[in-house]
Amino acid sequence: PRRADFGAMAPRFSSRFSAVVLFAAICWVQRAFLSPRLGYASPRGRVHRRASFGSASVVPQIRQALEESGTLRQWLESAAALSQACSLELEEAEGILAKSAGWSTWLAVNRAAYLKPEDPNAQETLEALKYFRDGPLKLTSEQLRDVLRASPKALSKPQAAYQAARQTAPEEFQSPEAFRELVLRCPMVLELSFNCGHSCAAACNRCWCPAMNRIKQTVAGR
Repeated sequence: PRRADFGAMAPRFSSRFSAVVLFAAICWVQRAFLSPRLGYASPRGRVHRRASFGSASVVPQIRQALEESGTLRQWLESAAALSQACSLELEEAEGILAKSAGWSTWLAVNRAAYLKPEDPNAQETLEALKYFRDGPLKLTSEQLRDVLRASPKALSKPQAAYQAARQTAPEEFQSPEAFRELVLRCPMVLELSFNCGHSCAAACNRCWCPAMNRIKQTVAGR
């Protein structure tokens, strides 16, 4: 009887174990690649903590995948525009693009079919860079370089990101001047687009509330 009971339990145990492993893997990917990282700056605006792109390992693989899809030229033109606008080495510019468009995450999960990175578009990259330069943030080349190093995802649809972040920001940061200063100190705020008001809605990776303690410490210069 005991052997029969164990045999009946085995499929359920295996199913639960598989679910736990899958959940742990998803959490790791979200923490490592999808959650905003806090970049902080000195009073002059220079970001000191910068994202590590690992471009030496991911760029050749991304180029190969893009060549196969026929979009490598768009990628290289986008990287060249970013490199010129921010005075970056081409490989570092490609590293920023990789994170901005989801290519590094796609490689991290072994090119999963359910995860589709954004196709490169040189015109959209030029428009994004123009928005950073001429839009409400009015970033210099050096400031833009620091912002994108700390928050690569800001390069993707920056106008929408800026509007969503400012609209959902705490009142003390909603004025254009205060928000610009905050972006220079904490570029990751451009990745925030939700404010739960401390009533958790399971959107923590883009919510202002969980990020506020770190933001305030950075603004205070700690």
